[in-house]
Amino acid sequence: MKLSERLEKELNRQVTMELGAAYIYKGMEQYFREENMTKYAAFFTDHIEEEIEHAEDFRDFIEDVGGHVEYGALDEVSTEFKSPRDVFEKAMEHEKKVSASIKGILEIAIEENHYAAENFLRTYIDEQVEEEDLFGTLLDLVIKSEEDIFATFELNKMLAKYEEEA
Repeated sequence: MKLSERLEKELNRQVTMELGAAYIYKGMEQYFREENMTKYAAFFTDHIEEEIEHAEDFRDFIEDVGGHVEYGALDEVSTEFKSPRDVFEKAMEHEKKVSASIKGILEIAIEENHYAAENFLRTYIDEQVEEEDLFGTLLDLVIKSEEDIFATFELNKMLAKYEEEA
């Protein structure tokens, strides 16, 4: 099931976007490392690996349908943030951009009746629902933890599993 030029271009753009997410999260991980916030850093380490896996999934899909893979340039990322809240606000904003991008590619696949791409992309729509929920929950806890010690405990409990996996 051959890809149209338009669909192939957008899927390749998504490969780069996923790698860009890993790079963005690498900057966020570094911020937390320098702040000695190891649980937070471990969370982003886990998400760096996940974003690279997503890029590889998109690459594999393009190859599986006979497409040509291209890697775009990545933008420079920051390792400096105002606070953990700033980091999670920016991470949430980025996850929303990823969701919108995948939704846009899915709309192209539907329009072009590319059922394989549609099926593949729907799994990533579901993935993004989970990611936005996770980042939203963490952002809420970061905000609450600014004034509520119990939210800090809950946040640390959620993040501890990432540190244990590292």
